[in-house]
Amino acid sequence: MATGIDHTIITVNNYEQASRFYGWLMPKIGYTSGEQEYGTMKGWLGKRMSFWIKKADARFATDTFNKDRIGLCEIAFKGESRTDIDALAKDIVANGGTILDPPKEYDYAPGYYAVFFADPDGIKLEVVHIP
Repeated sequence: MATGIDHTIITVNNYEQASRFYGWLMPKIGYTSGEQEYGTMKGWLGKRMSFWIKKADARFATDTFNKDRIGLCEIAFKGESRTDIDALAKDIVANGGTILDPPKEYDYAPGYYAVFFADPDGIKLEVVHIP
């Protein structure tokens, strides 16, 4: 029986740029158990999950991400606190991301505090704290 997600892999157009962005992001959100690289695939290890990027095939180099297409819409990571989310949000743009919706409390659930942002390929990400 499934008990959770073991790993996530996303495909990126600019592998070097994505490596820098996720190399900055992943340790900040708890993926601190190590980093591994296999040619054009790199992953960050957490306590119970890993997150990977892989370079897009050259045939798809002009494609762009759209959350409304079939497939991935967004990835939401758990945040430890509102303070951590605020600190993270201050550095997203400087590290190659784009703020989509700033850190604040949203009406999804009581105390739902999140920042929504995009990685360098436009993939929608979120870090959320729910008390």
